[in-house]
Amino acid sequence: MNERHLTFSGPAARLQYILLMGLFRLAVTRGLYGRFARGLGRVFGAERAVFLHEGRAPPYRIALNDGYWTRFALYRAPYEPEVARVLTAASGATPLFCDLGANKGYWTTRAAPLFEQVIAVEASAATFADLSGNARDVPNVTLHRAAIHARSGEEMRFVNTHLSHASARLEADLPAGGQDRVETVGTRAVDDLVPEGVAALIKLDVEGAEIAAIEGAARALKDGAVLIYEDHGNDPACTVSAHLLSDPDMRLYSIGTGLIPMPDVATIRACKTDAYKGYNFLAARADSELMGRIMQGFANWARSG
Repeated sequence: MNERHLTFSGPAARLQYILLMGLFRLAVTRGLYGRFARGLGRVFGAERAVFLHEGRAPPYRIALNDGYWTRFALYRAPYEPEVARVLTAASGATPLFCDLGANKGYWTTRAAPLFEQVIAVEASAATFADLSGNARDVPNVTLHRAAIHARSGEEMRFVNTHLSHASARLEADLPAGGQDRVETVGTRAVDDLVPEGVAALIKLDVEGAEIAAIEGAARALKDGAVLIYEDHGNDPACTVSAHLLSDPDMRLYSIGTGLIPMPDVATIRACKTDAYKGYNFLAARADSELMGRIMQGFANWARSG
């Protein structure tokens, strides 16, 4: 995943990218990043895009008016390298990767060359359209427009925040604001996506619905699934991690600087030093063979590094 280069939708997109990267160097807050990207987007047009090519993964389209992806995948690349290490370590140890809360499909497309099957789920209609565009030519990817929750077949109201697609969420978790768009979406439980007996690698990014999603993954976790989940820096209670730790059979690990056991909430809280950042952790049952294979892969990576 380390070899990367960019292509552009046209000469204007290349110029827009150069200007955007220059302006980003002057920005001192996250809000300014977004304003620069949206402002240039109004000047150049919303259709301008850059395509990110990494290794054997299919190209990932990033609209140049997108303040999230232009900032994290282009300006501050590489994007979440710790997650990339987990995917590499799990490749060959499981046939299935699930990208739940897939957004526009960055990890869906990065995972496609590494696993026999990739399942990607996204709730927002507009974001799902972008996900479909990025993954449409990838034969081993299955897409679902749904919200991950405790049970399948329910309908919930989903909020698209007006400034950040990455912060979209279920309305039950936080009411919509005045400029937000609300739509209805059906729910899917993890256990209805992962076949019985398959120890899947599951990336969960569902903006506040994590505990409900974990409840809907009880059988998958018993089958040995490994969960990549986010514990946000603005949550001192470490709510998701605390829920996982309430099960004595679960084991949690930090993956930021290697694979480090997280035995309690206090240890997890100490890892989270930035209130504006989401921190990725791993969770699995103590008897998960897949977790053992990932640990072995991390050990090999540490020795080679």
